[in-house]
Amino acid sequence: MRRILLTGILWCSIASVYAQADIQKLKPAVKAAAKKMNDALVKKDLRAFVSTTYPKVVESTNGGLDKLEKELEAQLKNIEASGTTITSAWPGEVSNIIDTAGEYQCTIPQYMKMKMKDGVLQTETTLFALSPDKGKTWYFIDATEKPLDKWRIAFPNLSSKHVIKPAPEPKFTPNK
Repeated sequence: MRRILLTGILWCSIASVYAQADIQKLKPAVKAAAKKMNDALVKKDLRAFVSTTYPKVVESTNGGLDKLEKELEAQLKNIEASGTTITSAWPGEVSNIIDTAGEYQCTIPQYMKMKMKDGVLQTETTLFALSPDKGKTWYFIDATEKPLDKWRIAFPNLSSKHVIKPAPEPKFTPNK
């Protein structure tokens, strides 16, 4: 009986390791989804950009995607009025994907360059990437505003295993 129990535990452990390895194969899909989101922002395809917002964020917004799109449009107009334009945005490397709360989750750095009147500003933020359909669709939340414990108050389904590193200071390169 003891041997059967130990064999069962061993098989469960092996299955868990293989399942985690299979999940990690989704990293290129996460990065591709983040790139698509970033490209939409640079091209000012705001509907495509806001459609990558995590559905629970959209649900909590009075007015849904339409309101998010209008708010983003206003923010971009204010930025551009000051002589700043987003020239490029791209994702970094995906963290380990975690299977938790019925969805896949990870973090991914996001880099952005903005042309300003007197130079170029480069920023780095961290995004949560979340897939409620086990990797078919990925949604994002900018995670750099606050520490993980504060995010988990708003979204209790977020894994406590995420690591959100502090955003580095933006890098400014003046015009020559």
